[in-house]
Amino acid sequence: MVSMRIYWANALFSVADRTFNETAVERLKASGYSVFLPQEAFGDDTNPSNEKIFRIDTGGIQSSDAVVACIDQFPIDSGVACEIGVAYGSNIPVIGLYTDFRAKREGPGRMYKNQYVMGAIEAFGEIVFSVDQLLEVLPKYDKSD
Repeated sequence: MVSMRIYWANALFSVADRTFNETAVERLKASGYSVFLPQEAFGDDTNPSNEKIFRIDTGGIQSSDAVVACIDQFPIDSGVACEIGVAYGSNIPVIGLYTDFRAKREGPGRMYKNQYVMGAIEAFGEIVFSVDQLLEVLPKYDKSD
């Protein structure tokens, strides 16, 4: 059986982001999913060209069964927003991972997220609020059987 292929979209330049990415992706892999993690895609190439990044990451998205897009940053990371758009344009479901506790606040303390980007997520996917919840919903997007 081929495991479901997931593209992990998140900021990847800070130690905190890279560590979160690695930890969350390990949980997905331990649950049997195959995950494309862009921060691992270039091996020893520490200075890939813009075109190389776009080509390799777009290939990763378009060969995936679903995209998990971390949308905690304010505003949503521009690369992540672009990856969401590529997934939408490729008819690939997106699960938005929104772990910031302010997501559930009402009124002025609530974090604003761009409605266009959120609409692209919700068109074929949904928003979840933890990695545990992500693991609960992923099976319904698994078409690898």
